[in-house]
Amino acid sequence: MGMIDFFKDKLGIGGPDADKIKGQVEKLGLDVQNLDIKIDDGIATVTGLAANRAEASKIVMAIGNNEGIIKVDNKMRVPLSSITPKAAASATTPSPTPAPTAAQDADADEEAVVFYPVAKGDTLSAIAKRLYGNANLYPKIFEANRPMLSHPDKIYPGQVLRVPPLDTSV
Repeated sequence: MGMIDFFKDKLGIGGPDADKIKGQVEKLGLDVQNLDIKIDDGIATVTGLAANRAEASKIVMAIGNNEGIIKVDNKMRVPLSSITPKAAASATTPSPTPAPTAAQDADADEEAVVFYPVAKGDTLSAIAKRLYGNANLYPKIFEANRPMLSHPDKIYPGQVLRVPPLDTSV
């Protein structure tokens, strides 16, 4: 996944203490083995074995949304069995990354997952309207950010959310 940018100033989430952040990730119950977080000058480097790319991106979000973390260098691995054959083939073909806010998610059939920075006045409904064209699809964004979000109304400016692609087959 590489380096993901986050806003430096969060709203009182806590300081950049690697052990404290690791404890927060473990408390969320995300599926990762041998999680290790090192923080140097606001850059958190995370290693371990995540169950799949979706779990890895949730872990990145949980780490990056802490006070003082400005970037997360994701060096986690995922089992090859969690990657679709299409994803495995594209993983061997280098291609330019469109932006630091997009990442490939094998669980979303290789469509781009967007990392969306919350702005003042944003709501999940407004984000869903902007990105999906339908405000009523906000639960899709909420579910993609569980367990980091406990309620759809509890988002704050500067927080970065994982927005999965819209499934057009439904």
